[in-house]
Parts: sequence; C-alpha cells; structure tokens
Amino acid sequence: MSTKISSGAALTGSLQTIYTVPTHKDADWVLLYITNTSGSNGTVTVNYYDASASTSLPILSGYAISSKDFFQIGGEINKFIYMKDGDYIQASSTQSMTILVSVIEHNSHR
Repeated sequence: MSTKISSGAALTGSLQTIYTVPTHKDADWVLLYITNTSGSNGTVTVNYYDASASTSLPILSGYAISSKDFFQIGGEINKFIYMKDGDYIQASSTQSMTILVSVIEHNSHR
C-alpha cells in the first residue's frame, strides 16, 4: 500500500528537516517546490541525508531564487528520488521562502 504525502515549511537561515522517511517505510520523492516570498533575492540550500551511509548530500547549495520567483524539481511521471527509512530532506534559505516536498510512501520489503 502507498500513501501520498506533502510536507511544507517556512524556511529560515538554519537547516530544518522538512520530511523524514518513517521506520519500515520507503519513499519516492517526487516533487520539490520552493517559493521566494520575500522582497529580495536570496539563496536556498537543500540537502538529502542518506541514513544508511550517514552522509548528507547537497541537492541545491546556495541556489539563487529571485524575489517572488519559484523553483521546481520533479512533478513529472516516473521522475523521483528513492528514499529509505531514516533518510530525510533538510533546507534553509537566506530570505523568506517556503518549501513543499511531495513523496509517496511504501511499506519496506527489507
């Protein structure tokens, strides 16, 4: 059985966890959507944490988003990042921004 989940947050200057794959689940990360809601240009950082390797991998590192603009990765059919239990997504920004992450969770077969 699979469950579709979206998780969002208002980003700040500190990395914050946006979504974590629950225990005994796997997830397909299908969409990342970030909006710069401020009146100034800013940068965003998005990291993927691989729990099995205890490693944080940068997805976006200081990526510039203009004031009132947005950035999107994914959303198309059959495009996703496979995540395992304990993996998580973190993000931060230099200006007021919002983030939306959509995943599809599945029961783990490990």
